[in-house]
Amino acid sequence: MATVKKDALFGIIDQGIISLSNLGIGFLLIKLTSKESYGLYGIGFAAILLFVGVANALVTTQMTVFAPEKPDKLKYCSTMLAGQYIIFFPLWTVFVVISMTAYYLALISNEILTYTLTVSITVMTAIFHEFMRRFFYIALTPFRVLQIDIVNVSIIMGCLSAAWYYQLNISHTTAIIIYGISAFTAGSVGLIISKLIQKITLIEISASIKEAWHHGLWSLGGVIVTWLQSQSYVALLSIMATSASIAEANAAKLFLAPVSVISSSLAQVFIPRLAILRSSGEHNAIARLSFKILLLILSVIGIVVLITFLLKDYLLEHFFPKDYADIDPLILWWAGVFVTQAFCTNGTILLQIYKLFKVMTLCNFYTALLTLFLTWLLIKTNGISGSLQAMALGQLALALLMWRAFHVYKKH
Repeated sequence: MATVKKDALFGIIDQGIISLSNLGIGFLLIKLTSKESYGLYGIGFAAILLFVGVANALVTTQMTVFAPEKPDKLKYCSTMLAGQYIIFFPLWTVFVVISMTAYYLALISNEILTYTLTVSITVMTAIFHEFMRRFFYIALTPFRVLQIDIVNVSIIMGCLSAAWYYQLNISHTTAIIIYGISAFTAGSVGLIISKLIQKITLIEISASIKEAWHHGLWSLGGVIVTWLQSQSYVALLSIMATSASIAEANAAKLFLAPVSVISSSLAQVFIPRLAILRSSGEHNAIARLSFKILLLILSVIGIVVLITFLLKDYLLEHFFPKDYADIDPLILWWAGVFVTQAFCTNGTILLQIYKLFKVMTLCNFYTALLTLFLTWLLIKTNGISGSLQAMALGQLALALLMWRAFHVYKKH
């Protein structure tokens, strides 16, 4: 139990560092870019999150739940790393060809081509970094996750701090390039210390990917509709409003930067242990531990929200340009979004542990449709705040559906 508490502490420290860096990165980008450029960075970052989620669905989540059953976990994880790029490199090549063709046919500008290619390359480095993080969680060594994330954060903060010191302007493309370089460097450090570089065959890689594909296909559907739920505000604000409105929504989210990653961090710490309990048939222990995880996440969210509301006026006055002065209501709605997401995360953990990916995808599908409709409706009536209100309502509906699905499964 002491080891679990220590590992959870490492997870919290890791996410504390990432959260504080996200806060610092956000503040620096707001200072160094225009409102429109910051909004475009938000669109690119949302695209990166989508493909990191796809990689998680097809590879790393499956690796997490199947690894406890493997006699040689290290070699298995090595085959999954190779398999990840066997899947993604051909897709990336096709995307590059399509983008270049569109440019030469004058369907997109040089600026759009440069930005989309930059985002696509960064996707490849981001999934590498995320794979290494997941591997160290599976290996029950979250201290290693902390180490590589310190490398990642140090590079990003170093580059942006230098730009701020020398009063350089940072475009959305440059910001994504910095993100990609830091992710690749951190992932490389992780690979060097992981001992994952092993002699493996194409047959072994193929077997691992085929095994993961059955559940991964349903998990992929879940990731896509989950992304629609969590990032629909970016997509619909870009269509129904402007990139500046995305900048305001993301600027408000910065105030709760620690909250935005706490749930996923603690999930990554505990999922491998819950998977081990599931493989041992200790179902009551899983229910008890999942409840403790939920209470922990809600407690941390409560503390962060309290600190945020004590400091927000000072931060708005001293760190934000004047055109961000009216984002107070958005901060409140983000707090509501993160509370409902905590319940969703807990339900997601339980369904993943029992490999109920099809059930999870169906739950996400119905609530994603609801969220998209509510986002469209509430943006029309309440503007930017409406997009966050819709997200909170959609997350609440999803949490209720997933908890119901889990309890139905337990009865059988």
